Amino acid sequence: MLLALLLPVIIIAQTIYKPVKIIYGNISPKSICNNGKNMFFVQNMMYHHSITMYDSSFNLVSTISDKVTPSQYGYKKIKGSLNGSPVESAATKDGKYIWASNYFMSGEGFSNPGCDTCFGKNYDSSFVYKINTYSHIIENIVKVGSVPKYLAITPDQKKLLVSNWSSGDVSIIDLSTEKEIKRINTGPAPRGIACDSASTFAYIAVMGSSKIVKVNLLNYETETLVSGVMNPRHLCIDRNYLYASLNGEQAICRINLADGIMNKLNVGKAPRSMVLSPLYHTLFVDCYNDSKIAVVDLATFKIATTIKTNSYPIGICLNNNNKQIWVTCYTGNIEVFAAEDSKEKRTESLAVAPIKVKKKADSLALQPKKNIASIVSIEKPAEPKEQAKGYIVLGSFKVKENAVGLKKTLLEKGIAIELVNTNKGYTYCAYRVKENKEESEKEINRLEALTGIKGWYSILQL
Repeated sequence: MLLALLLPVIIIAQTIYKPVKIIYGNISPKSICNNGKNMFFVQNMMYHHSITMYDSSFNLVSTISDKVTPSQYGYKKIKGSLNGSPVESAATKDGKYIWASNYFMSGEGFSNPGCDTCFGKNYDSSFVYKINTYSHIIENIVKVGSVPKYLAITPDQKKLLVSNWSSGDVSIIDLSTEKEIKRINTGPAPRGIACDSASTFAYIAVMGSSKIVKVNLLNYETETLVSGVMNPRHLCIDRNYLYASLNGEQAICRINLADGIMNKLNVGKAPRSMVLSPLYHTLFVDCYNDSKIAVVDLATFKIATTIKTNSYPIGICLNNNNKQIWVTCYTGNIEVFAAEDSKEKRTESLAVAPIKVKKKADSLALQPKKNIASIVSIEKPAEPKEQAKGYIVLGSFKVKENAVGLKKTLLEKGIAIELVNTNKGYTYCAYRVKENKEESEKEINRLEALTGIKGWYSILQL
């Protein structure tokens, strides 16, 4: 007589990420920040001169203009009003304020702006803004270096650090006086910043070189933490580990701050912004040229899955419970994905002997983890195949008015932009070139230097 021993239910838990919302509008999103109160702030660069604010139900709450009159904030020598060009933002711990950087200022007295390929101390300074998240008013502005990009507030809330791309330095602002107290040279194109929990050290990703710099925030002495990393862009810190996206290596790296040991992990093409979930010990990485997010399990330092996005994901943040991922795409939209715990159950009777249990191909216990990219795939505009011409696409919009707005801005810069309607309902802002992808690479770089937009070559139907 055979005695059958029933094993308990086998439960396999897997985190999956499903698209829940795509937000369009009068936007050209560069980055996104959660102020800690589930209010989301999107920086729209010089293309719309605004910061747009959304609530957790995806509603547009406010559009904050980047126009300021510096004399009202104590800069009496600057006449008239200026427009900014919001790049990144950082929130205070209480969520009451965000500080936003501006790529450059435009207006009287600001005729020599920096750019992504401009390096030196003789370019125009710019400003960072202090914005009240309740009143949506710019309460103060502070002058910093040329082409400020990333910002970080020290955990003790005493200092604001700003990386100045073109002038190759980092501004230190005392938040009690809201004045710049120090400017630290780092080398060309500093970007990402991370501070340790004690607010003693800051780490700077010098994207124009191959190093990460360590800054002592007590005496402002600097040293090279690591070198030999290609174009480090974004930094995240978690206890004794520093994580960096390496835009030039298709990888991220993890540095043990206790012993300096570094490991690298390939994640995808052009890894840009990142956000770390300490709650789930996970790192989310925008892969700009792969149109995906790499989800990295920090316990194993391996890719757990990937999430398919629209073209050119560039900014990323989490909601308060770390279960929603908000992603800005440079093609003109914001995507929101939600994490769900999928519990798949299977009950199977296993006899003691002599019965053998066959391994079924569809057994849940034996299946590899699914590639979530296939689950969350969002349809991209298809490229026409008939009677086509070569173009560099600088923007893809579901709302045509947004395409018209970008076209107007680019025409003012002397760039001959055409609007091309696709058969999938998108409108492209496109610059016509020869039907040769290789020859168009130099033109793509030239347009990026002029506009800040990384275009892509495509064959489009007239």
